[in-house]
Amino acid sequence: MSNNPRELIVSGNLRSALFSLALPMMFGNLAQNLFNLTDMYFVGRLGSLAIASVGMAGVVIMGMMVLIIGLATATRAMVSRYIGASDMENAHRAVVGSILFGLFFSAIIAIGGALFGKIVLILMGAKGELLNNAFGYLLIMMLGGFSMVMLFIANATLQGAGDAKTAMKITITAVILNIILDPLFIFGIGPFPRWGINGAAFATVFARFLGASIGFIVLIRGVKAFRLHLRNFHTDFSMMKRFLHIGVPGGGQVLLNNLMGFIMMRIAAGFGVAVTAAYTIGIRLNMLALLPGFALGGGSATIVGQNLGAGNIKRAQKGAFIAMQFYEMYIIPIGILYYIFAPQIVSLFTNDAQTIMLAAVYLRTISLFYPIFAIGTVLMRAVNGAGKTIPSFVAMFVALYIFQLPVALFLAPRIGPYAIWWAIAVGMSGEGILIIPYFLSMKWAQTGRFR
Repeated sequence: MSNNPRELIVSGNLRSALFSLALPMMFGNLAQNLFNLTDMYFVGRLGSLAIASVGMAGVVIMGMMVLIIGLATATRAMVSRYIGASDMENAHRAVVGSILFGLFFSAIIAIGGALFGKIVLILMGAKGELLNNAFGYLLIMMLGGFSMVMLFIANATLQGAGDAKTAMKITITAVILNIILDPLFIFGIGPFPRWGINGAAFATVFARFLGASIGFIVLIRGVKAFRLHLRNFHTDFSMMKRFLHIGVPGGGQVLLNNLMGFIMMRIAAGFGVAVTAAYTIGIRLNMLALLPGFALGGGSATIVGQNLGAGNIKRAQKGAFIAMQFYEMYIIPIGILYYIFAPQIVSLFTNDAQTIMLAAVYLRTISLFYPIFAIGTVLMRAVNGAGKTIPSFVAMFVALYIFQLPVALFLAPRIGPYAIWWAIAVGMSGEGILIIPYFLSMKWAQTGRFR
């Protein structure tokens, strides 16, 4: 068997193919989260005002992730489909289209940050020194937003081509550089200037820029399944149109999820500090259960895309089912541990008895619905990998805004904060329940290249 990633994905052992994609994606996601944690760790040495400034700016920065993740979703889906069909010409056009869209989005992010960043921070309640510090950090991050955009494009291209391991190495390299540069530019060590929280922003932008540069150098030199040719740097209108068709609903899924998280936090905050703290602890612990599913779903997306391109419908479907089975094997034991040892686990993060009680109920409630949520997590990403992002968007919208939100708004004032936990559980399980019929209908399984 060839060691070409495409050959493994379209004709090799599916379990091996899935793990060759999912494991690097999971570690890459963890590394990506370290950017924010690294900034927060070093900035924390400057005091609570600096932490609050970075935290407030981070909320605004999350807004641009809608554009970036939508573009990455479309890039991964299109590259995997064309490479699966052995249509390298259109795979190349898809990557060029992604780069052009990335440059356009980068300009929007930079201009939007310069013109409206301070206004948004004021609307969030920032003022005085907090406003000035937060805007300084935000402006550098937004002006340098192209580094994040291009890093995501390079990684999405590599993942779509089946080379998730290289994408992981690039992200880890950028994170290590950020860890090195943060203290140098924040505290002015040696010959470096002391820029405070602005230094954290500069270090992050530079680290991501280096990561993106490495990514595109790798693509220009060529990986086993794809090579970017600068002399043939062109695309066409139909390719750009398809990017919008796939990417807008893909980014919309992120928007729906982030907005609902904000709404749930506001509802929880209305019950006081203990409920807010319990919700915060709960969602952090919840992420430990969810991150492997995101990676397995991402791996299944590449498997689905390449096998549909190669005309292997059954293999594409089987890849999604295998990913779902592996996720169930992980999340069910985690759910059992959360249910049995919820108070002990929560007590690792707080000593407040009321917060421990509230967060323990959160974990026990949510964990009951992990098996059905696991199905939705994988199948929605598998469908995205087929380029059908609208059904996943609709399923998420209905689950979150037709099921979850009314439950929270109606029951929370009547029976208290535990209604918020049940509302979240309803939304999580609703996504799985709603996407199953569409996946089983096989309407997503259109073979060959995109037309």
